[in-house]
Amino acid sequence: MERPIADEIRTYRTEKPLDRCAVLLDAAQDHLQDGDVEQAVVIWKELVFKGGEYADSARLNYAEHLFDEYEDDDAYAQLDAVLEPWRIFSKSWLRAVEMVEQHDPELALYLCTLAIECVTREDAGIPARASRLLHLAATCRRLRWEAGIRLTDTDLLAKIGHLEKRQKELRLRAIINEPKVVERRLHFWARELLESLDRPSGTGIPLERPAAYYLKVERVLRAQDGGRVVAAQLEGADWTRLVELADNAKHTDDLPNIVSGYDQGTVVEWPPGRNQACWCGSGTKYKKCCGANRPPP
Repeated sequence: MERPIADEIRTYRTEKPLDRCAVLLDAAQDHLQDGDVEQAVVIWKELVFKGGEYADSARLNYAEHLFDEYEDDDAYAQLDAVLEPWRIFSKSWLRAVEMVEQHDPELALYLCTLAIECVTREDAGIPARASRLLHLAATCRRLRWEAGIRLTDTDLLAKIGHLEKRQKELRLRAIINEPKVVERRLHFWARELLESLDRPSGTGIPLERPAAYYLKVERVLRAQDGGRVVAAQLEGADWTRLVELADNAKHTDDLPNIVSGYDQGTVVEWPPGRNQACWCGSGTKYKKCCGANRPPP
């Protein structure tokens, strides 16, 4: 049997604030935790019916419960009133989009894109709204990236997300880990940088020892049939710059061009003389290091 709403107020009067709607909202959550779903729903519907500042919270809590019960259509029906375009700068709208994202990322991306298109110059000039707009733009960029959709110029103005940044960094590492000559230029890791980079397993980045990596570079250089190749080692500052350039890439497919088009790095002489220090930075003579199997001239 449903408990009268008045009883909820009396029950919580000694423990909760006297704001009637706040008391009811807390009571609904307590009922939900205790397994009394019917009473929680009664309270949410009461708050929605009365409107006001707590109506959105009631709708959102009710929608969250419906999603948990796999009643998605009813949940979206509760969110419809919160997701009106004119409400894009409210906290409730942002929370509703976050809830939608958990169940339908494509719909969340559509809502964010539509919302950004509705923003006016006047909105951007209001500090409180500008802050929400930045958050909205960052969300839109993150959702587009996670969906594998090419970023737009507008997306690049927003703050880069952690996942996007990490994936781009890992892709850059993988490219440099597989040395390739492009337009007579080859980039490779400087030894100190290679040994200092965190290379966690399960990321697609080979966990190679430096000796194995530099022998691979040596083989690529030898395969050029004596053609002039600029071998440039990437040091810490170069890596930082490449990461910055990658942050503004619209897709991971653009990253190989960023690496091949990078014209910086410390150029090393290759091949060095057999009795000279090896180009890889090991401190050993070339003939006893990467050039061990190279026949003398």
